[in-house]
Amino acid sequence: MRVKSWLIVLAASLLIAGLGHNQAHAAPYEGYTYNYWGDAVKSPIAFLPSRVITGDEAGTGAWQSPLDLYAAKDGLLYILDSGNGRIVVLNEKWETVRVIQEFNHDGKKDSFNNPEGLFVTEAGQIYVADTENRRIVELNQDGTFVRAIGAPESDVLSDNFEYFPRKVIVDKAGRIYVVGRGVFEGLIEFDSDGRFTGFMGTNRVQFDPIDLFWKTVSTKEQREKMVRFIPLEFNNADIDDGGFIYTTTADKNSLSAVKRLNPSGIDVLRVNGEFAPVGDLTFNRSSFVDIKVSSNGVYRALDSTRGRVFTYNEDGNLLYVIGQIGNQIGTFKNPVAIESYGDAIYVLDRDLGRITEFKATTFGSLVNEANRLYSSGKHTEAAKLWQEVLRLDANYEMAYIGIGKSMLREGKYKDAMTYLKLGNDREYYSKALAKYRREYMREYFGMYMTVAIALLISVIVWRRIARTRNERGVRDVAN
Repeated sequence: MRVKSWLIVLAASLLIAGLGHNQAHAAPYEGYTYNYWGDAVKSPIAFLPSRVITGDEAGTGAWQSPLDLYAAKDGLLYILDSGNGRIVVLNEKWETVRVIQEFNHDGKKDSFNNPEGLFVTEAGQIYVADTENRRIVELNQDGTFVRAIGAPESDVLSDNFEYFPRKVIVDKAGRIYVVGRGVFEGLIEFDSDGRFTGFMGTNRVQFDPIDLFWKTVSTKEQREKMVRFIPLEFNNADIDDGGFIYTTTADKNSLSAVKRLNPSGIDVLRVNGEFAPVGDLTFNRSSFVDIKVSSNGVYRALDSTRGRVFTYNEDGNLLYVIGQIGNQIGTFKNPVAIESYGDAIYVLDRDLGRITEFKATTFGSLVNEANRLYSSGKHTEAAKLWQEVLRLDANYEMAYIGIGKSMLREGKYKDAMTYLKLGNDREYYSKALAKYRREYMREYFGMYMTVAIALLISVIVWRRIARTRNERGVRDVAN
């Protein structure tokens, strides 16, 4: 039976490799996910590369060390060509519609100096983290200058505070959040007028227990020479439609590589699985460098270690993994930014100076739609698609869990237990078991009580008969 399942998965993988979109390239990597035990399990490929573009192909000349990418709501794709100090704007056909390199600032020509971050609002306002110029620059959609926001000013900042903005995001209220180089206090927050209002979302201090022990037994002079425990700095951020901020931390040992910050700066990321969203579990630990939030709470984290894109749902469950380091179309040399628009995923490669577009395969489309319905509370409709997913991948635990939860809501507790057990969801299996026991007892309680009472009466009658016989025997012996 297990061999048959693997044959089904293999056949589905070959089928998917031949499907997808007309311009899709062959799969340059293997698909996989992780099971309940943390073991890597082969899985059909969810996305395939469909097209690539470089600066030369876009007609702008080669992109030099591009560092950021943004897919706007109107379909325009913004590339931060950092080495050339400019922004290249492409339409959905990947035709260059605008290049922003210089702008008038107080009557003088101005330009960027090694910018590292880019963000575009729904209204089309462009925000650039102009790193070496130590400022945030806001531009209109046509590239005209609006304002520059310099270093934060406050008495709470130390005298040696240095401001090198690396990434920038803006919420719907116009508040600006900046990831600063070497800033360990969290995100730098400005109000809509550009005034510094404080820090939010500080990472917890990471420490080595051994180092902590030596610090407690060392002298003051020895402690001063030891490495200090300081919080980890954020390296990227994104914001969802609800105003929650997702951040990444590059440290491979962190168990909070991804955070979801509420307006108070508290991490409210949901992790309902056995493992937090940290990327690879059995290979070299991942180092996330960018994150993109999509609809229905789905988010994608870009790993620079192995060139992987890890996609998680709102519960922190891993849906699929795509990409890897390599030289083929669909692989990367130094991936630095990830974006998505519609059903497409875009990855920017700094060293190759190109963007790779990925489109969903049949398997990827089924998983995405099933998860969307599942997140929307349409569990019955989702269960039908999860069944289709299982036809392509008999080892996909999320599908078993989705079907099991649907059956649980429909009152099919025994069937729900079967699927939840296959999906290794112990919490919901226990809930289904408790409901099944209650239902079973409710249905058969009368019968069991009738049998029990009948047995009790039979015992009582038998004892009386036995006692009567014994008494007669005694009287007979006495006579």
